[in-house]
Amino acid sequence: MTCATGSHDCPIRFEILGSGLDAEKLKRRLSCALGGLGWRAQIRLQADAHRALDLGATRDPVLLADGVLFAQGLPRTEELEALLRARIGVPPDFT
Repeated sequence: MTCATGSHDCPIRFEILGSGLDAEKLKRRLSCALGGLGWRAQIRLQADAHRALDLGATRDPVLLADGVLFAQGLPRTEELEALLRARIGVPPDFT
């Protein structure tokens, strides 16, 4: 597991279900999004296609936040930041 840099402790646990280059890209994008927001989180890669299918995922890789389906495929870093803000309830920064 790794923790993205930021000012908070690790309040959210992320799991990336998938393997290969796309899973690594998603991990980097998530780390960048968290770092851009100044947040920390645990990030764990796990090659578990069966679990992803059980959760109803249709695209690979799958991102879980605290065990709940959060995103699928390869969202851009900006999209991940917006999803994180919406999940935590922080309004978007339009500056």
